[in-house]
Amino acid sequence: MRPQSADGNGSKAEAETGLKAQQPDGPEGQKRPQSPKDAKRPPKGKAGQPGSAPDEPGLLTRAGRRFGHERVLTLAAGIGILALIAAFLLLGGGPHERLLALVLGFAAGGLAIACVIHDDRHRLQTALGTAAVETHRLNQRIEELEDAAWELRESDERHASILHALGDVVIRRDMEENVIYANPAAGSLFWPEQSPRPGEKLELPLADTPQDLLSAEATGVFGDILLDTREGPRWFSRIDVTVREGPRGTPVLQTVLRDVTARRKMEEELLAARQNAESASEAKSRFLATVSHEVRTPLNGILGMAALLSDTHLTHEQRAYVRALETSGETLLLLIDELLDFSRAEAGKLTIQPGPVDLESLAEHVVELLAPRAHAKGLEIGFTADPAIPRIVTADANRLRQILFNLAGNGIKFTEEGGVLISLAITPQGSGSLLTLEVRDTGIGFSAADAERLFGEFEQVDHGPARRYGGTGLGLAIVRRLVGLMEGTVEALAEEGKGAVFRICLPLPEAPDAAGHAGLECLTGRRVVIVSQGVIEGEALALQFITHGARAQLVQPGDDTLADALPHADLVLLEHGAVADGAGWLATARAAGCAAPAIVLVTPPERDRLDRLREAGFSAYLVRPVRGRTLRRIIASLMGEGGETLAWEAAVDLPPERIPGAPHRLAPARPLRLLLAEDNDINRLLGEALLRKLGHEVTVVPDGLEAWRAASEQSFDAILMDLHMPGLDGLDAMAQIREIETARGRPHVPVLVVTADVMPAARDRARASGVAGFLTKPLSREAVEEALENLPSRT
Repeated sequence: MRPQSADGNGSKAEAETGLKAQQPDGPEGQKRPQSPKDAKRPPKGKAGQPGSAPDEPGLLTRAGRRFGHERVLTLAAGIGILALIAAFLLLGGGPHERLLALVLGFAAGGLAIACVIHDDRHRLQTALGTAAVETHRLNQRIEELEDAAWELRESDERHASILHALGDVVIRRDMEENVIYANPAAGSLFWPEQSPRPGEKLELPLADTPQDLLSAEATGVFGDILLDTREGPRWFSRIDVTVREGPRGTPVLQTVLRDVTARRKMEEELLAARQNAESASEAKSRFLATVSHEVRTPLNGILGMAALLSDTHLTHEQRAYVRALETSGETLLLLIDELLDFSRAEAGKLTIQPGPVDLESLAEHVVELLAPRAHAKGLEIGFTADPAIPRIVTADANRLRQILFNLAGNGIKFTEEGGVLISLAITPQGSGSLLTLEVRDTGIGFSAADAERLFGEFEQVDHGPARRYGGTGLGLAIVRRLVGLMEGTVEALAEEGKGAVFRICLPLPEAPDAAGHAGLECLTGRRVVIVSQGVIEGEALALQFITHGARAQLVQPGDDTLADALPHADLVLLEHGAVADGAGWLATARAAGCAAPAIVLVTPPERDRLDRLREAGFSAYLVRPVRGRTLRRIIASLMGEGGETLAWEAAVDLPPERIPGAPHRLAPARPLRLLLAEDNDINRLLGEALLRKLGHEVTVVPDGLEAWRAASEQSFDAILMDLHMPGLDGLDAMAQIREIETARGRPHVPVLVVTADVMPAARDRARASGVAGFLTKPLSREAVEEALENLPSRT
């Protein structure tokens, strides 16, 4: 009987141990949690845990296979030995030996059978271990796939919840335009009974013509579309994109419709409000243009008649009144232009028209316009200019004049003592230059916090029903807009109770005439004494003399230094209002040893004293504010550079052609035959008188129809045509005159438009009709003369 081998039990136990070791850890048949968030995956990569199970069964299998091979070899060796012993006993033994050989043979057979059985058990154990490993791996893969599926379902649920909560309509179609998905928002808005089933074509319920939609579908660019919904027609923005769907990434078309009805409504309301505002602005502009036209028409008569009157023989008092009349009319004209400019600025139609400008004359003209207002308040107003400023620069003269007038006018308004000083300076900048305009006053000033506010529309330092200073509050607002159009800067510096400074910097292109004003060599090294009670004009005069090389000294009338300065002076200027008796003061100065020529400075109302002052020994007089050109002319005469001593009257501050006693302007080289069409009686009288004074022959008619008849029957060198006339207006009359000229083969007569309409539209219309030029009311003799001299030849 075969002894019990320890390997038998050991092999069985070992096999069982191997099977258990190769089975995956964890309870079998346990129900999977409902969500991957609740499921806890087994940790991976740690020894003795399911994460390392794929490696451990393989290790046991290889160890068992090695141990099994060793046992098989041992059994095979034993069987061989037993077989050899049995053979030996059979060959050489007796019955006992044969019996032993038989027993050994059975033992060898048993061992062989045991060896075969053991080998089969080993193969089975190996197969079971391999199956356990593969089963574990398969379970892990299944778990991973289930996790991925749950995550995918959760993502789909989140995506679906977003699409549901978003409120936008989302529709997906395949590449053949068949619907494959429509979210609930689409059904609730467009298909309340039944949403389009998968496979149906998409048909949106258009509420308007589909032409735009068809065009958009062709180009792929969609705008807003109007669709019928359960709530009525509503606007939607449409976006079409291509997305990929499913595990294979199949391309599908996704249409997203977003309700933009509220936005469209707001846009329509804004558009309507803008149109209403534009209509109101246009209506206001038309109203202001009409008012401007109606005011300019009588103003043309006032200023024109004043200009004609000033050419007659007047007393000094009468001339002062005429000058005041002209100044008042020009001031009113500037105020009208201010209102029109504000209207244009609001409508975005404010423009800049550069041209050649004489800065000195322009600034002095502004000072002259404002001088009566300043003198009426007991204020001074002066002007200084950098000698380096060219005679002519390129800029918009009207806008510069308006800027200076607004700033200096404000200075006078808000100043009770002292005065206003305008100064100009220029510095090179690249190929051009930088012009600095500065207006300084000694008024009430303002706080730094108010500086920015004052540039707003309808803003003033004091506001409210009890305000002390009048005005519209538009001046500074217009100044800022004009400076901005000129690409310049404006700043305000002030302190309450200590006056204000407004500084404007404007870039200028290269000037056509870069030469400055001619200096007075006769003043080089000369000593000039200016006796003035005021500081503003006195300093301005002193600076002018200094720029010409003189040594100027400003002295108060009661100053102790005056007695020492007068005997050594080469020229003396006395402000008449600074002393009680100008004639007596000069007599005292002469007695003290002052032999220098003396010039008296008077205001326009003081002209009635000029005869006595002349008799007292004053060499000349200047009217405040003093013009630079007039000052240079008088100085050149008195100091011996003029070549001719001007008459006492020639010192008056007027253009040469308007100085009483000066030669009249020469008649034109060829008197023109002119036709004047004007419906206003006063303006007709003014125009005729002005043209005849210029030496021309004039035919006057009251309307466009009469102008057409006159042009049909007579020949004229030029026609001056008012735009707005009853019956047949100026442009219609011009068109009919052109028809006659063309029919008769006559050359076209140049037509000058004479109008009080300053709106750009009127000028554009006239230019389109082929006019030769414009004359804006109020008319000035210089403008009319220049226009007639520059008439084009007949065509």
